[in-house]
Amino acid sequence: MLMIERQQRVLEILRQRQAAQLEALSEALGVSVSTVRRDLETLEERGLVERTHGGAVYRGQRQHSIVLSERMNEQVEQKQAIGREAAKWVEPGMTVFLDGGSTVYYASRLIEARPLQVVTNSLTIAGLFADDERVELVLIGGTLYPRSGVLVGPIATKALGELHADLLLFSLAGIYDDGCYNQNLAMAEVEQVMLRQAARSVLLMDSGKFGRKSLARVCGVEELEMVITDGGVSEKWVKMFGEQMVLAGK
Repeated sequence: MLMIERQQRVLEILRQRQAAQLEALSEALGVSVSTVRRDLETLEERGLVERTHGGAVYRGQRQHSIVLSERMNEQVEQKQAIGREAAKWVEPGMTVFLDGGSTVYYASRLIEARPLQVVTNSLTIAGLFADDERVELVLIGGTLYPRSGVLVGPIATKALGELHADLLLFSLAGIYDDGCYNQNLAMAEVEQVMLRQAARSVLLMDSGKFGRKSLARVCGVEELEMVITDGGVSEKWVKMFGEQMVLAGK
């Protein structure tokens, strides 16, 4: 069983039972207790479960879509490094746009600046700040795109068009030649408005997405103010962006 399949199974069990002991999960999955413990650590970092003494409980109010959960398991170390670097850009008193990308989620978990205004179209990211009294949370309405748990469509773009942010943290499906792309047209439209309404923008994207082209063009490469990626990016892109690129962990 692949790691992602095993962790999805852990979530399914906890969702059904609401809580489970390590030994019970180990027996159900046919793996060692130490393997289950590592899986629970990962799931807790993503806000899906809460570990207890000898087990874990399901955090149903902060569940992710299956597709987003799968993306969380891709390039994990790189996304965590990018997230740590991106969180440094957020300063107390800022208004910050946060889109629904998995790398943005990692960054959102690490933002320490307070007080803060957060504007997001992501149910998952909104859940990170919902109980924080020092964060004024604005959740943009719209049509739910269930595969990634984000709100899109004309309601979302109209609402964002009336707002302003000091900073946008966003992610994309890929950069190819001189264009930046996302896999969904409606999400691309939301990000286009966010780019227009933010004073500064920072793209968070792991190195595996460079050289990829997807369905919807979001913007031109020349419109990117700053890109944070990991050290696996090729020299071609490092030279292309120059001082506009930050290599996380370097």
